[in-house]
Amino acid sequence: MRTGIRGIAVAAMLVTALVGCGGGDGTDPVTGNDAISGIAEGKQKVPPVSLDEAGMINALPHSSDLTSGTFGAGDPDLVQGAEVGKVCLDRLGVECPGAKTLSMKDLARVGSGSDTGVTFVLVSFGTEEEAAAVLKTLEKSKKEFDGPSGRYTPVKVESGGADESFAIERNDFVGVYMRIGTVLSYVITTDFGREGAEGVAQVQVGRLKVVAGGGDPDA
Repeated sequence: MRTGIRGIAVAAMLVTALVGCGGGDGTDPVTGNDAISGIAEGKQKVPPVSLDEAGMINALPHSSDLTSGTFGAGDPDLVQGAEVGKVCLDRLGVECPGAKTLSMKDLARVGSGSDTGVTFVLVSFGTEEEAAAVLKTLEKSKKEFDGPSGRYTPVKVESGGADESFAIERNDFVGVYMRIGTVLSYVITTDFGREGAEGVAQVQVGRLKVVAGGGDPDA
């Protein structure tokens, strides 16, 4: 199955050029501040991708963005204030210092008995450094985790333009974790397969960049 992007691919390419995001596709580990725009010595500083509260909701994909079937969607949730740290810890399994806002949404394939679904989680931070530090902690935690169902397997997933990313797989679960500017993105897929998870991650990155650039991802 392949999950596609409807109506936002061209806009996402334009916004990528404008915001100057790096090529962090795949699962290569982060190697310090060089992954953060403008921090490497001699590199011109550019404004990082960021989202306000409205953008955190608008950047979450809609069911119509997924082309591998018909999906029903629950209402998106927006978490702010003191609750952000608690929900972030619950969702990601690690502390999230610097987290400001969290949004999340579930999409499930319509059909009796279908277990196919995807969860999108976005966490905004005050700085790129804070988001990058949490992503590093998250990657280390997932690589070391060994629960009743076994360990996660690192897999290669092309994110479609995230500054940093890594992905893991176990049975019918594929999780893609990405940083786009000051925003941390967590995409959980069940019964999508690796190719489907890659497509979903690209939908998320494309939509987020369009919103961050002031565009309408549904135009």
